[in-house]
Amino acid sequence: MHMRRRVLSIIKIVLTLAISGGCLYFAARNLEFSAIRSEFADMQVLPALIAAAVAVIALSLRAWRWHQVIRREHDFAFSNTYWANAIGYLANNILPARAGEVIRSVVLALSANIRKTLVLATALTERMLDAAVLLLLAWCMLFFTVELPPAFRTIWTIVLPVVLLLVVVAFIAPKMQAFWVRLIHLMPLGGAFKMRLEAFLNGLLDGIRVFHHPAFLLQFLIYTVIIWFIDAFMFKSLAAAFGGELTVAQSVIFVAIIGFASSVPSTPGYVGVYQAIAVALLPVFGMKESQAFLAVSFFQVMFLCVTLGLGGYGWFVMQRRIGKARLAREIEEAES
Repeated sequence: MHMRRRVLSIIKIVLTLAISGGCLYFAARNLEFSAIRSEFADMQVLPALIAAAVAVIALSLRAWRWHQVIRREHDFAFSNTYWANAIGYLANNILPARAGEVIRSVVLALSANIRKTLVLATALTERMLDAAVLLLLAWCMLFFTVELPPAFRTIWTIVLPVVLLLVVVAFIAPKMQAFWVRLIHLMPLGGAFKMRLEAFLNGLLDGIRVFHHPAFLLQFLIYTVIIWFIDAFMFKSLAAAFGGELTVAQSVIFVAIIGFASSVPSTPGYVGVYQAIAVALLPVFGMKESQAFLAVSFFQVMFLCVTLGLGGYGWFVMQRRIGKARLAREIEEAES
């Protein structure tokens, strides 16, 4: 078992390095180092600082939105959600396979004394709604910008219906709870394992059920739209820092495409993948390839610094609140 897991880990590492390396080569193959150095030397500091501040604001709003979801189970301090969310984003930046989703769920569940499966379900449902709202926003923005290459439009025709279907299935799932429970009991598994699986299922469905309240769902969706426009403004500021110019519509479309690209297996921080998307798309909007490459690379470094500061301090805080040994043990158990 351990050998099989090790082999799978090696395969995953090789695959992610190959994808990221290939994307990075594609992004940088036509760039001149002198142009990159010149663009970086001419960087405007104020728009870059504004982008960093906006990144902190967006991260904080995401934590606040998630807190409004979880506190429907029972009320607790917002600081628990804030630090757990920051830790999760840091983990996504330095660990593969979006491990931060599991880690932030475990940290919040332990600190707020809530079922881990329920918290994880809210995190996953949040991500699906995030994707659906962003893709719909970007689809609307297509009518306010230049014609995109066919490959990018094909992404929308394929991905948008799939994401919307997943959201519908997720929302229907709690209505079929009795069916899922019967299905578990029909499986050729041990009684103890069936009980654990049923408890896990109930936690997931309870987490999704939080979003079944129309007024709350509308509030959540409004938060989500605001957050995505804030993210778009951040990239608009980054483009300005390197002498480029993006409209709000173009920024939303770019955010949507790199958001979709983040689902592709890659190294932590999506190095290579983001560069390839930027170099392929942003010149369509009038930016030079060197500007596009620098803007997205600066974003990765900037966001890593933001999450290192907030997530690193949050990890220290949560170790004190939960207990260092218990926190490490629970995260290891959840990841395995």
